[in-house]
Amino acid sequence: MKKVKELSVNAINRLFSLGFLLLLTTSAFSQERKIPVVEHNLYDRALFASLGKMDKEWSHIDDAAMGNRIRIDYHNMIVEKNRNITEGLPSQLGEYRVEYLDAQELIDRYKRLRKEFAILVAYPMVNEGERLEITFNVYWIGYIKGRLFYALSDWSKVYFRYDCEKREYVVEQVKLGGV
Repeated sequence: MKKVKELSVNAINRLFSLGFLLLLTTSAFSQERKIPVVEHNLYDRALFASLGKMDKEWSHIDDAAMGNRIRIDYHNMIVEKNRNITEGLPSQLGEYRVEYLDAQELIDRYKRLRKEFAILVAYPMVNEGERLEITFNVYWIGYIKGRLFYALSDWSKVYFRYDCEKREYVVEQVKLGGV
């Protein structure tokens, strides 16, 4: 009887060891086959690349229009909500913070501030030859006679190219323009 117990304990130990080894092997193989996940999507990379370039190039400009507008702070920007583009984008990257507001929230903000303020509006990605392009326009927001209006000011176009070695899209160029 004692031999049978020892045999069954040894068999259980072997089965347990074999199962554990199988689990480790399967886990190792599944890790090798995984495709690397890009931390950020292209829209948030374009957004924060745009803010960085705008800050570097334009932050010295006094765009307050003699006190009639809120001066642009590229470190704290408002982005118009767009459920197809801005949904799930981060509200901060490094020193840059963004707030996503819909039309009613923009109206409420204007009523509270009683001055025009700048926002960024994201546009759908387009394919330009071998590159992808994402545009963010800067608009001054106002509210007159019960209507929200947008006055185009500037824009940023972020171009991505696919890097085969890294297996991801990388920012190739950020171009700024304005009215």
